[in-house]
Amino acid sequence: MPDTELIDYVRAAARLLDLTLDDAQAERVALHLARTRAMAALLHQAPLAPHDEPAELFRPAPFPEEDPA
Repeated sequence: MPDTELIDYVRAAARLLDLTLDDAQAERVALHLARTRAMAALLHQAPLAPHDEPAELFRPAPFPEEDPA
């Protein structure tokens, strides 16, 4: 079961978004967030330098011109 602080966060976010969650739903969402937090912690521990994974520059394709016909 996720910690109380995480469940409080889920309930606060649900109120902000005007979502109705019962206790079981709030616990399931909090459990998912706890898993996500654990995965992020593993990634955060990986010894990577900025040059290990350079960010790509996003360059959208040109918008297709419309035929004025």
